[in-house]
Amino acid sequence: MLRVFSVILAATLLLSVNAYAQTSVSGAWDLAVQGPEGPVNATATLNQDGEKVTGEIEGQAGKAALTGTMKGKTLSMAFTMQGPQGPMDIKVTGEVDGASMKGTIDLAGMGQMEFTAKKK
Repeated sequence: MLRVFSVILAATLLLSVNAYAQTSVSGAWDLAVQGPEGPVNATATLNQDGEKVTGEIEGQAGKAALTGTMKGKTLSMAFTMQGPQGPMDIKVTGEVDGASMKGTIDLAGMGQMEFTAKKK
C-alpha cells in the first residue's frame, strides 16, 4: 500500500511541475518594434487560457483586438489594423523567455519588422 501511495504521489508531483513550468503570457507587455524610421513603442494586454491567447494591442496606429496561440515558448498571434490603403492583416510570432519576448511582425506580406517585449 505504501508503494502504491508513493507512486501516486510521485506522478502527481511530476504533473504539477510540468503544469507550473508552462510559460504564461497573460498580463501587460511593453513592446519596442524596430520600424524603418527607428523604434516604435506599443503596449499589449494578453489573456491566456491553455493554448488560446486573446487581447489587445495599442500603438501609434490605434488599438486592435488580437487572437492567437501559445505552444511551448512560441506565441503566434494575428490582428487587423486600418492602414492608409485599407485593412492590414498583421501576424506576430515571438519566442517567450519568462518576462521577455522577441520575434517578428509580418505586415500583410509587405515586409517584416523585429520586436522585443518586456512584461510589466
